[in-house]
Amino acid sequence: MTPNLMPNMVFKRPQRGFTLVEMIVAIVLTAIIAGTLVLFIRRPVTSYLDSAGRAEMTDVADLALRRMAREIRASLPNSARLTPPSDQNGGVLYLEFIPTFGGGRYLSVEDSTVNGTPLSFTSLAANTFSVVGGVQPIQLPPARQDYLAIYNLGAGFQDGDAYAGTNLARITGLPTVTAGAQTIQNITFSSLAAADLPAGSTVSTVANPFAVPANAATPRLANMSPDQRFQVVGKPVIFRCAGNASGTGTLTRSVAATFSTTPSAPTAAAGALLANNVVACDVTIESNAHRQSALVGLTLTLGRTRPDGGLETVTLIHQIHVDNTP
Repeated sequence: MTPNLMPNMVFKRPQRGFTLVEMIVAIVLTAIIAGTLVLFIRRPVTSYLDSAGRAEMTDVADLALRRMAREIRASLPNSARLTPPSDQNGGVLYLEFIPTFGGGRYLSVEDSTVNGTPLSFTSLAANTFSVVGGVQPIQLPPARQDYLAIYNLGAGFQDGDAYAGTNLARITGLPTVTAGAQTIQNITFSSLAAADLPAGSTVSTVANPFAVPANAATPRLANMSPDQRFQVVGKPVIFRCAGNASGTGTLTRSVAATFSTTPSAPTAAAGALLANNVVACDVTIESNAHRQSALVGLTLTLGRTRPDGGLETVTLIHQIHVDNTP
């Protein structure tokens, strides 16, 4: 018997790998397949990205215009004023108005005053009146100063321009009284303070600013509302639109520090951002012949840079009917 000289030896097959030629062929085939897929997929992907970008711009513009429209529609009658772009203001557009937070009808001296206190247009010391009608009780946020406005007619009308403060008063309290089975809400007020007017303005010392015309050096009729209406208003609001042809402009919202006959011109940093990538803005205010209503047109154009370096824009237009009956 022949002895086994290598009892522990194990025979293995030789290992094989890819040759260089096989690797090159695989790389070439993969590149051809990938290139073919790119040709078919690139256009749908680009179209999807373009559609998503346009939809995003449309949503931003629509949200900004709807917010502007909601506030302008509820603004104090005859308070909307426009400062168009010019070289003096750096091509920036300003739309300013006085917001309203509520309102109602005041008790008049011609009404039955057995239950309630009428609003006096003759007594300089009378600073309280009763709200009439079945309206929701007026509530004032603790951190906000609100004002009374009566029969606002706009710029150029004596004792009827809220920006001049001639038909405004500070609300100081909302007490309620009980008359029989009826609860009546009263409003107490005072004249405007120095913080409500521009520096250097004369501050009235009387409690009832609505009675000043009848007690002036040259007496004149008081600014009474034919419908006995009053509005609760706040400081003026300004929409500032700075468009840019490259699509880097902004639309912001600011609140003015004072009531002033000079239109406000806040900086972009002073307001809250409503929209960026603004290319252009346009605002028109058209009042009817009787000034009882106005049509406000808002146009907002946003843009974005495409992958090829061009600028793609979206333009939205919104029209608002504003009731100017004070």
